[in-house]
Amino acid sequence: MTIITIIYNIGLVYRIDLKIHVNWTIMISKFGNIPCRIFLDSSILQALQDYGAFLYENEPLPKGDPIYRDPKGIAKLEALRHIIQVSERAPFQFALSRNSFVEVQAKRDTQYLQLAYDVYDYWLNCLEESGEPCVDQTKLFAIDSTSYGYLGDGDRLLLKDALALECDTFLTMENKLPKNSAQIERTLGIRVLSPIGMWEYLQPWAALFY
Repeated sequence: MTIITIIYNIGLVYRIDLKIHVNWTIMISKFGNIPCRIFLDSSILQALQDYGAFLYENEPLPKGDPIYRDPKGIAKLEALRHIIQVSERAPFQFALSRNSFVEVQAKRDTQYLQLAYDVYDYWLNCLEESGEPCVDQTKLFAIDSTSYGYLGDGDRLLLKDALALECDTFLTMENKLPKNSAQIERTLGIRVLSPIGMWEYLQPWAALFY
């Protein structure tokens, strides 16, 4: 074997090892992007209330259900079902705030309200274990600026709560708000995702939690 061949082989092994290292680093980075502390928009609570049989029992949706009016409706429900299955073992923290109850109470549905209280109690237990969040006041002030003029009052209020609670993800059934996720994440450090978007983060790792 010539010295040139030896050098070539050493270089080949080095490049392969470097490629493996780079790929492993990318994988670790992507795993670190999995949502952990997730603020639930009231639309998610409403979906849990209205479609519990589909989400938890795999029962079919009735024909003519309003969800069919949303072109992404079925896909969002299916993604939410996957998220629920993974959440049984994944270390997620699902957060609500007192402002979450404004929209819930407006529905005047006692079962819906009880669901919200159950999630809120769970969230308070999470806080006891992890400690009080450290609020970044600059982000709270920033969200009131004209840069976020596209936010409705309700969305702005809940996003501000999510930031105050150090959530990394705001989960919603809406289609419009997640379209601004890139700008919101870049400037405020929180992702606004539909269940479809959140499942895209989780799916590569879902087998770890089944």
